[in-house]
Amino acid sequence: MKKCIIAAVADNGAIGKDNDLLWHIAEDMKYFRRTTTGNPVVMGFRTFLSIGRPLPKRVNIVISTRSWDDVPEGVKVAGSLEEAYSLAEKAVGGCEASVETSAKKVSVEEVNAADVERKIFIMGGGETYRKALPTADKLYITHVHTAIEDADTFFPVIDPVIWEEESATPVATDPETGYTYEFKVYKRRF
Repeated sequence: MKKCIIAAVADNGAIGKDNDLLWHIAEDMKYFRRTTTGNPVVMGFRTFLSIGRPLPKRVNIVISTRSWDDVPEGVKVAGSLEEAYSLAEKAVGGCEASVETSAKKVSVEEVNAADVERKIFIMGGGETYRKALPTADKLYITHVHTAIEDADTFFPVIDPVIWEEESATPVATDPETGYTYEFKVYKRRF
């Protein structure tokens, strides 16, 4: 299975504050849903608490070293990222993926066109992203063109020596927030 990271990241790397998202962009939420549905999703304990429930139509794996008295239905608990990957490998699910392109501008539909590879999606938070990045195969990043100076959680730097842009959508503007954003998929160069 391909190990994929999915995140919405500000220009300064900000992804969260006070265990919450920095923005609510409807198209980003739709993109996340289309991209991850049918695939296992892996998240840290605090990320799960911020969502408050398992995500539907996905195997939800929460990394936690804490013991839970009452694990919610639809959630599998892993003690480490490696254990989460093992649980995801055993999970049954469909796959949504990106179309192979040469870093050209494409539509969201093309970015999300199905392929034959099964995927595991790491969806946060900051510490989980840091641990997953060295072994990830692909990054599904919503680049939100703003800088959130008072954020307390940041995405690791996407090193262009390691990551090659595979596909990107044209820049769009969210009518509610006024933020501009674009969806990009990166693949590991080596």
